Amino acid sequence: MARDAVSIYVDDSAIRVLGLSGRRPKQWFTEPLDAGLVRDGLIVDEAEVARRIRALWAAQGIGARRVVAGISGINCLYRYITLPELPGGLLQEAVSREASRAFGMPVDQLYIAWQALPSKPGETLAYVVASSRNTVDGLIRTLRQAGLNPYLMDVSPIAICRAVAETNALIIDLQPSTLDIIVKMDGLPEVIRSIAVPSGDLEEASLTITRQELQRAMTFYNSGHADKPIADAIPILVAGRLTEKPELWPKLLGMVERRIEPVKTPVDEADGFAAQSYLPAIGLGLKESAGKGATPYARINFNALPLSYQPKPRPMSELLYPPALAVSIACVVLGGYFVLNSWHHTQALKDEAVALNQLALSLGEQLSGRRQALEAEQAALMIETEDKEVRTTELERELRNYDTTKAEINVDLGEIHRTPSSINLEKVTHDISVINVSGWGGTEESIFSYARQLRASGRFEYVVITSMAVDGIKTAFDLVLYKDTLSID
Repeated sequence: MARDAVSIYVDDSAIRVLGLSGRRPKQWFTEPLDAGLVRDGLIVDEAEVARRIRALWAAQGIGARRVVAGISGINCLYRYITLPELPGGLLQEAVSREASRAFGMPVDQLYIAWQALPSKPGETLAYVVASSRNTVDGLIRTLRQAGLNPYLMDVSPIAICRAVAETNALIIDLQPSTLDIIVKMDGLPEVIRSIAVPSGDLEEASLTITRQELQRAMTFYNSGHADKPIADAIPILVAGRLTEKPELWPKLLGMVERRIEPVKTPVDEADGFAAQSYLPAIGLGLKESAGKGATPYARINFNALPLSYQPKPRPMSELLYPPALAVSIACVVLGGYFVLNSWHHTQALKDEAVALNQLALSLGEQLSGRRQALEAEQAALMIETEDKEVRTTELERELRNYDTTKAEINVDLGEIHRTPSSINLEKVTHDISVINVSGWGGTEESIFSYARQLRASGRFEYVVITSMAVDGIKTAFDLVLYKDTLSID
């Protein structure tokens, strides 16, 4: 049976609302916003935006109050994090700490959402998204002022990935105020770039920004997947304003000819519904309406709504109280019935008492045997407990070793991130003894200066510049840092 869902997505230019029943669009609305009400996904005037949402709900007769909400991908961070295999009770804390280190920001300034992915034995691979607390808190306050209850949440680029039926694609969603580019491979958002763009007509400036950001995303992906770069057969799928301008599509191509076409979504077609303008709202709605059926389109499907905003589970005592009360009342009524009628059955009860005594003797013998069995089971459990205590000691030793290694890595990363103003880092991969660093620099000399600074720090035995490539006004570079001479093949 199809499930209904109402999604809402607020960006700098508009409020978009979509109602789905399974994969069938039922209603869709767009309410334009004045400039300055929302800036880079952060709602600046919460009262006015809430008023606009209430007016939209009233004018369109939308009955649902529970909504799936989305936030802009601007100012969000994304990482794959690898940890040792840990018990479930320790994993949440370990992911939070490692995310804080990877993003270079305290956890209390971010909301962290993550999902475990299949990984090698002995490891835990997690896809982690960090979003600004100000952006998320502002959206939730606004929706609640409008009388809505956001019970699920996602980040716009993750929702867009879910709204695209292709498993592998280069996705471009150019809206009036924002640009989202996703390199989607095997159903995973491998690279995401979300930026603000000039509003108004689709000008050469917007097209140039789109082409440059697409090339940066592809270059970044290929640098981390040299053994399997983006194949020529992977298409470019466009949505938003680009859908209306097919004559501009060839300008997006680099040196490789690729298939370019509008995004095809998993939802059904409907008269008047321009799916390419509602990609985030479609991806948000599919979280609920399609359930596990959305997994083939995107393997990332966590609830990004912070735990502090999610409803607390009801205590077991509250759930058991009504049945217990009913049973108690029934017992009282039944007891009264027996009291009122006991004088009719006095002799019968005496005979029954004799039978009950005999039954009690029989049950006593059975209970004695059961007690012996329980004692044997208790002894077995004590042995099992001792085994678990030994395993716990081993895990604690592994965690201590992990903390020592992490402290060493943190010092290395602190030195790596102490960059000159003209150096911007894109990716740092630390493999204990070998560290790979990728980024952009203003000039080749600034890159050489940065390499000399790393060598002079004394933390690294060798600093090797493996590649430099000029891209427009910037120069991309890759460094390999060796902790000791044994790390060099």
